[in-house]
Amino acid sequence: MGDDFLQNLWFHQVEGVVIENAAVDGELVVVRARASAERAACPACGTVSGRVHSRYVRRLADTAVAGRPVLIELQVRRFRCRDRACQQATFVEQVDGLCGCR
Repeated sequence: MGDDFLQNLWFHQVEGVVIENAAVDGELVVVRARASAERAACPACGTVSGRVHSRYVRRLADTAVAGRPVLIELQVRRFRCRDRACQQATFVEQVDGLCGCR
């Protein structure tokens, strides 16, 4: 399957996500993706930052494909807020339409 096909299949209504790969693991379809925005806005003060503090993977269960459950492993970044007066020193980027967890 081509990357464009996979992108449209799972993330047709979501911007800012790039599919790295998809594979079948037993009965499970695992889609590995990452957030693609270069910067994110601090939810506390609105300051835009591109300074990455760390990365981690969120695991999101999705609807079945061809009768197999789907797991999306989404790599997101934690940014440092550039505003030293902000009470929130770091924050995690959000992918609108895909997850809203913090």
